[in-house]
Amino acid sequence: SLRNVNTTVNVDQLEEIAGDSDSINLTEMGIDKLLGSGKITKSLSITVSEASARAIEKVEAAGGSLDTDDDDEWDE
Repeated sequence: SLRNVNTTVNVDQLEEIAGDSDSINLTEMGIDKLLGSGKITKSLSITVSEASARAIEKVEAAGGSLDTDDDDEWDE
């Protein structure tokens, strides 16, 4: 059986990936989940299918924003 393997990246890798850019589309890079390990200090606009709660918290705390495919995220 085929397992769906997530390709993940941690918030502390985002600044390196972004370089001089202030927005990155992880989905286009084949990365489908953002995890909350490490620190981020740069304000980035990030597009990714899924992000952990900690990752979202850290990106927003750095002044950035996340655009995820997971629309029910904000529904209580």
